[in-house]
Amino acid sequence: MYSQIIENLREQQQKMGIPYEIIAQRTNLGIATVKRAFLGKNVSISTLESIANLLECNLNLIAKKSAETLLEAQIEKKALLIVNRVMHSSTLEEQRPNSKAYEAMLRRAKSQIAQMPKSYIWS
Repeated sequence: MYSQIIENLREQQQKMGIPYEIIAQRTNLGIATVKRAFLGKNVSISTLESIANLLECNLNLIAKKSAETLLEAQIEKKALLIVNRVMHSSTLEEQRPNSKAYEAMLRRAKSQIAQMPKSYIWS
């Protein structure tokens, strides 16, 4: 993704025909920093933002999935882990619950986990 951002900025800079020196002046960045940015070297996000703003480009980071979807998936994962541990120990004791009981346990676990602090959900 970083390389794509640099490539897009470089392409815009070339199309505009704006020299590195002018970019440096108008963004209050050093010429070496501007050159480093266009070479794809390690520069800060604020440096890239300054250059992008000058070149009338956006730096958009778009989430692949919503935070809610990711949180729900983590709750599901944690609930499955807990319920499957119970199921495993019940199997050892030959007391395995049926599928309805399993689904009820899973729903209850997800409900309880969803009430916990998010830091616990991700731990």
